[in-house]
Amino acid sequence: MASIKKKFGVHLYQLRNAAGMTQAKLAETTNLSVDSISRIERGERAPSLESIEKIAKALKVQTSELFNFDGNDEITDLSENPSESLELWKLLRNKRAKQIKKITEIAKIVLD
Repeated sequence: MASIKKKFGVHLYQLRNAAGMTQAKLAETTNLSVDSISRIERGERAPSLESIEKIAKALKVQTSELFNFDGNDEITDLSENPSESLELWKLLRNKRAKQIKKITEIAKIVLD
């Protein structure tokens, strides 16, 4: 089982890529070093609470989203179009189960 630092890092990597942001750009936006971002993504370093807030703001996600990685251990890429995947996820994350079920049914029709 991966440590929480490793899970956080993998998820941060996914979110950063989905946002189309490089480590250098995230570092610049958050006033952290590229090395710090890299070490966080590799699970070698845990970010401070202040850094977590800065990262969430830079990625335009809620702070809690940075910790939304349960059951996500094996995922390394969101898709070939990560920004669209993140946009879709943002649209769905606060919907009711009934709404998600209906959207899933529609998606199956469109994609089949």
